[in-house]
Amino acid sequence: MRGRVYGILTLAAVAGCSLSVAGQVAEARSKAVAPANSGSTARLPYTAEFRITHVQTLADGSTITRETTEVYARDSQGRSLNMSSTTPAAEDQMVHSSVNLNDPVAHTHTWWNVPGQRVTVSNIPQLGMGRSTCAASNLAAIPQPAADPRMKPVAEDLGKQTFQGVEAHGQRNVWTIPARTIGNSDDLVRTDEVWFSTTPGYTSLNVRQVYDDPQTGRTTRELVKFIQGEPDAALFQPPADYEFVTQETHEEFRCP
Repeated sequence: MRGRVYGILTLAAVAGCSLSVAGQVAEARSKAVAPANSGSTARLPYTAEFRITHVQTLADGSTITRETTEVYARDSQGRSLNMSSTTPAAEDQMVHSSVNLNDPVAHTHTWWNVPGQRVTVSNIPQLGMGRSTCAASNLAAIPQPAADPRMKPVAEDLGKQTFQGVEAHGQRNVWTIPARTIGNSDDLVRTDEVWFSTTPGYTSLNVRQVYDDPQTGRTTRELVKFIQGEPDAALFQPPADYEFVTQETHEEFRCP
């Protein structure tokens, strides 16, 4: 079960290098700065808008820049939504968006593309529900290549900052590929900087992320707007003229 997720595909084009840090990045993120939700304010509703910019520097010094916008929303019913939209490189190009909606009450996952013609609704098996949250996590926006087990990160605590009114705690992880390891004349240094909200009710929210790789470029994901309270109900509604298709899932759910 797969969907066409245009914003993610735009970023995925940068993920092809030989030595990489994905496993260590994921492990460092999970251990370092993502606090656990607790208490009655653990799941407050919100709407957050992010801008993702990837800049790749070519051999002649020129650059290629790609931009994507994302909207994350969560309502008081527990529904979570992620809408990813490409930014056209030229004026005559069309904006493409993909929308993923999880409803833990109805146990459904719904997705559609704009432009498009179809809304797909799939049941989410109650077993494994914790892994079936396409719209809930916002760390997957910056893809990483496969990991090299020989590389170990050096972690740096960045303290606390406030982003669009949201207080967050950050950590930077640095990986160094020594000179002459993969034919490189000098050390190659990769960094991954991640900031998680520490504001009660929003502690699972990644508000800023910067991944810098001399081989693939620099990707920055930053929170540009944050609204507390119930999101606009229209965000959760597919286009009225789309065809609805239902799919049954009887095994572990995989995001489209």
